[in-house]
Amino acid sequence: MLKLLSISNFKLIDKLSCEFNSGLTVLTGETGAGKSIILSALNTLLGEKPGVDVFQDKTRPVTISAIFSLPQNPILHKQLSEFGLSSEHDEIIFRRNLSLKSHGGLNNRIYINDQPTTGSTVTTIATSLVEFVDQHQQQSLRNPSELLNLLDTYGDLFPLRGEYAKCFQEHRQLEQQLRAWEQKTNDAARQMDYYCHQLAELDDANLSHGEEDELLSLRLQYQQIGKLKELTREADELTYTSSNSIIDNCYRLQEIAAELTRRDSHAPQTEEILTEIIDTLQEVYKRNNLYTNNLEVDEQTIDETEERLAILERLKRKFATNIEGLIELRDDLKGQVTNFENRDNEREKKIVELGKKEKIMLDIAAQLSAGRQKHGSALAEEVSQHLNHLNLSQARFLITRKDAPTSTTGKDQISFCFSANPGEEPAPIDKNASGGELSRLLLALKTALAHRHQVPTLIFDEVDTGLGGGTAAAVGRKIAEIAKECQVITVTHLPQVAAFADQHLVIDKVSCPQNERTLIEINEFSSTQELERIHELARMGSGKEITIEAEEHAKALRKEAEKFRQKVD
Repeated sequence: MLKLLSISNFKLIDKLSCEFNSGLTVLTGETGAGKSIILSALNTLLGEKPGVDVFQDKTRPVTISAIFSLPQNPILHKQLSEFGLSSEHDEIIFRRNLSLKSHGGLNNRIYINDQPTTGSTVTTIATSLVEFVDQHQQQSLRNPSELLNLLDTYGDLFPLRGEYAKCFQEHRQLEQQLRAWEQKTNDAARQMDYYCHQLAELDDANLSHGEEDELLSLRLQYQQIGKLKELTREADELTYTSSNSIIDNCYRLQEIAAELTRRDSHAPQTEEILTEIIDTLQEVYKRNNLYTNNLEVDEQTIDETEERLAILERLKRKFATNIEGLIELRDDLKGQVTNFENRDNEREKKIVELGKKEKIMLDIAAQLSAGRQKHGSALAEEVSQHLNHLNLSQARFLITRKDAPTSTTGKDQISFCFSANPGEEPAPIDKNASGGELSRLLLALKTALAHRHQVPTLIFDEVDTGLGGGTAAAVGRKIAEIAKECQVITVTHLPQVAAFADQHLVIDKVSCPQNERTLIEINEFSSTQELERIHELARMGSGKEITIEAEEHAKALRKEAEKFRQKVD
């Protein structure tokens, strides 16, 4: 619920702070006193786009803040977590600072729990905390999607509707994938001969990773084969074949070492070391010898290497890519050709998958339709009872459902039908309800939905405009009834509504001669100010000239409200 609202420098408000209680809070005051300005400030705080006309004093910033207690709403707490906001405390604080830029426009700073945030984040979170009910929302009853939302709220069908919406989106994605696949297959059919020709050419090339590097290495070898042979011959002579080779000298060193050992036991033991050296040199000789033999390449082998490199170079130029790209293209073409050859089987698999998803979607849609049919009847009956209490005893209210094309919300076309007069067939409310009737119909719906409503604060902004007499008293009772389920804040001109208030706030305009300005202030009637409260109700009923009859009527309204409260409690 809304606990505290503070406003500074907003329109006719210099500085104002007000605590709100649970139950029913009414805001009253003379016409033009500025009651709606307070709600406008709250709307601005919670996401409404402000204009440059919001400043009471353009040299100072506008500051609006509000404290809400956090309801036990898992969806809200999840949202707070997703936005990186703590939900550990039992309160949430919104704050908005506005100031004028020197070159025009607004500086706009928005905070939640003192963390900078965006207007869209505030709006998202605020929808779980407060709902504004005004004449605009009365007009929303002419919107079929809003009617569906009301019915699904009443029937607690949103979990099932969410499950259906998920399935609907998955079904749509499968449909789009099938169409894209068919388009791709059709495009491939026109290109298949060309693809097959390309694939055959690449397959014939027998490409492999690393082949080109190996061939280039061989080409480099062939280009310097004379020098390589000269170097290997010299290496052979040094190692083994010459009369003074390294191996021959090592053998002589071995003989000397043996002779030294025989003559002197202190001579170094080098025979084993020399043996290892000789073995290593023999291995060097063998490898060089093998390498020399491999250098014996005929002209045909050289020509074949050059031809192979020429083939690879031609393919690289033709397809404008390297060898890795050619291999990737070959594999992709092979996949496309294989998929095309298996297109009938693939299409059948996709159609079967689509059909399975469609069946699940339609099964859930049928459950939704059945739930809407059932709860539509129950809601219509309950709303009819509330309309009777609101002095529309002859009214008839029906909720009809008929099949509609599949959409994101199901397969239902929902209509709220209404008639106010006997003998008149109910017709859709967008064609058959006056403003006053829409007002009472909205109130009846809100009453029916109150115990299912997840938003803890409802704000009514002059929804009782144009009503009076017994109807006004009935509206007051209904609003008080809703306030037993959630916090209700209402702006009203009707004493019949204000009499039911648990908290009564009065808005007054005050003149400030020193700066020739008119500002508004807010005052609350305490529990000991019953006479003042009676006086305000009398003023609301009779205008500036408060008559004895008006005061007596105000007292009667308070007594009636007290009886109603005791009865409801």
